Amino acid sequence: MRVFAFLVAVLLGLAPPAAAQSFRPPDPLSRPWESTQTKLGPIYFSPTFEMNGVGVDNNVFNSETNPKNDLTGTLGLRSLAGLHFGEALVLQVTQSNSYIYYRRYRSERSIDSGLGAVLEYRTRLFRPWIRWESIKTSQRTGVEIDTRAERKTPNFDFGVDLTSGFRLGVSTAARRSRLRYNDTEVAADGANLSEALDSRSDSYQAVLRYELTDLSDFIAGADYIRDRFTKTPLRDNDSYYYYAGIRTKQGATFVGSATMGFRQQRHRDPSVPDFKGVTANVDVSVIPSEVLRIDVNALRDIGYSYQEQYPYFVQQATGGMLTSRFSEHFDVVLSGRGTWLTYGATMSGASDPRTDRTTVLGVGTGYFLGSGSGTRIGILLERAQRVSPISERNYMTTRISSSYRFSF
Repeated sequence: MRVFAFLVAVLLGLAPPAAAQSFRPPDPLSRPWESTQTKLGPIYFSPTFEMNGVGVDNNVFNSETNPKNDLTGTLGLRSLAGLHFGEALVLQVTQSNSYIYYRRYRSERSIDSGLGAVLEYRTRLFRPWIRWESIKTSQRTGVEIDTRAERKTPNFDFGVDLTSGFRLGVSTAARRSRLRYNDTEVAADGANLSEALDSRSDSYQAVLRYELTDLSDFIAGADYIRDRFTKTPLRDNDSYYYYAGIRTKQGATFVGSATMGFRQQRHRDPSVPDFKGVTANVDVSVIPSEVLRIDVNALRDIGYSYQEQYPYFVQQATGGMLTSRFSEHFDVVLSGRGTWLTYGATMSGASDPRTDRTTVLGVGTGYFLGSGSGTRIGILLERAQRVSPISERNYMTTRISSSYRFSF
């Protein structure tokens, strides 16, 4: 009951807080080779075939009037491959390809892909790591943009974890990220997304760790983030994050992290309004029993708006998922999430406030073939709604879909 009460508090009480976009290093206790089925000495490999969202979407374009329905589905292949020499040197490569299909509206079809690699050298006192990933996708980004717009997001980061006696440690890291939209991609109101959002972000991070247990750390850190917009330099800004919280490793009762902090953003152009405010990030999974898993997340931070008049919006979000594996072959899933986008100061400094609210509720069930954990056939019903003072941004949609996952 205490676990349940804590999660309810997170869902209801921490809904307004949310997340500074601090990145975290690879989990030093992750051992994917222990769960993969294909191994050859130090080499491990795990492919997964998926068919997701196979069903009917009754509002393909999130339209308030005259919604369009279509048959849709996603065919995907993910693979994990790696090489490890004991616990010290670990190389891990992930690859994914997805084909998103719409029967009638061919403009919504796309082929998405992703490739990433992580290299770590693990010792008790010293762990350097380097990570790279590149994703090309056309799926919706967040809840502000309704268009399925093609974009690329290459990222590169590296860092080192140092651990001393007295349970103390220090982590330092740096990250470079890119966001590049296809030049022809536009939002529903005709705004060019590449002109508004193409950007480069450089982040530098320092975190002090105190080991509470073998599987959990108290952390206190600071990030410096420099965002530069390729085609709209008026949005260029520098941010400082200060935060503290709990971060756990695989095997802990609560897996994930929960941090709260403060962000101070300053635009290079003094005429553009800045931001100061509380941020938070909660992303926790807990398994209170063998048949129950609860996932909770909450977020508060700013996001960059594609709308020309707004430099940013304040995003507050919360969500949860309850999964009950009530028998050897069956599970049931209940999910819900809510997102609030609050717009205020405009690029000129004038106030034009409004809030858009989006809620999504879902219920689903699945059947596991051979009672395994990787091969599953499921069905999901979701209902989504957005409420906004701007009538063109209101919509309601219901999606019923099936999913098929086969791991080898």
